[in-house]
Amino acid sequence: MLIGLDETLYHQTPDPFAVVATSDHRFFDRYWFSGLSPDGRTAFFAGTGRYPNMGTRDAFFNVLRDERQHNLRVAAPLEDPGSVDPQTAQVGSFTVTIVEPFRRLLLRSRRGPLTAELEFTTDATPHLEARHREMSGTRVIQEQHRYDQVGRWNGWLEVDGERIDVRDWWGDRDHSWGTRVDVGGLEPRELFRRTPSFTIWCNFSTDENWGLFQSREYADGTPRYLDGTIHSRAGTRARVVGLSYEITYVEGTRTWSRAEFDLSLSDGRSVRVEAQPHTVRPWASRGGGYNRGFSDGLGFGARRGDVTEYDVYELPDARRVFLDGVEIDPGHREQLARITMDGAPGWAHLPVMPRSGDMTAQGS
Repeated sequence: MLIGLDETLYHQTPDPFAVVATSDHRFFDRYWFSGLSPDGRTAFFAGTGRYPNMGTRDAFFNVLRDERQHNLRVAAPLEDPGSVDPQTAQVGSFTVTIVEPFRRLLLRSRRGPLTAELEFTTDATPHLEARHREMSGTRVIQEQHRYDQVGRWNGWLEVDGERIDVRDWWGDRDHSWGTRVDVGGLEPRELFRRTPSFTIWCNFSTDENWGLFQSREYADGTPRYLDGTIHSRAGTRARVVGLSYEITYVEGTRTWSRAEFDLSLSDGRSVRVEAQPHTVRPWASRGGGYNRGFSDGLGFGARRGDVTEYDVYELPDARRVFLDGVEIDPGHREQLARITMDGAPGWAHLPVMPRSGDMTAQGS
């Protein structure tokens, strides 16, 4: 089966583009987005993925409004590859259209309780992360690439019957592809036991700088994963070669309330980044389908036919999440933040995530 990309001179395997290079059922290709209002009352999180070896696709659009999180999740079988427009990803009424690669895209949610018409624009160079590869014994449980960008959103969204104008909201995006755990809904958990680890991931910008830094430390002594690049409007860039941090958590949780980072750069400079959460509550990722979300408990990439789900989480504090009056496991919690970089104000998407609950590092 041929698609439009087969007309280009960019094939990577002897197969047509519609055939992925591995038969692993966990192969995925996904966009992810966030946006943040200047006053912190509203934020949105969205994403869409294709799973060619599972014959399915899914998407989510979550809106945080004060102490409530509105969650739309959709899924559908894969379209006929021959009819695919490579510039548009669509699942039901949710679409993402790449208008200009790495510069401009459109996100739409056209029907149902959450609707939106949003345009993301950026002139920031994307950061291609170092390749992620993780083993469990002799089995590859994660092997993927991801690139990240910061930018601005304009347009509108509507939630609970209230239309909210989006004017120059800060936001970020990523695009990841490869194989990873919790995709496809088929694996017994004992097949992907993972080393306890502690992850910091920060995609940020100020008026003069933008970039990403990330760190993953492993409890078994595996060497630390450290990656990142800082760009300036003047055209300079430097790699992140060292990172130390101090993180304060909301009592009784693994949700951070203040974070301070000292970065060492490849050009010899040192940079200090300080961060505080800017939304009223942190995002609960299960609302988007992470952590084996969706009502069937199978998470992303499971075959479930044409599905549309909508629910609303109540977020009374950083500890608890309720659905229909019942407390639930929210999955990981993520923060959009106000930052300063050497005193200059800016914004960031800043997840801080212990994995498996066994590694509670407070600094390094």
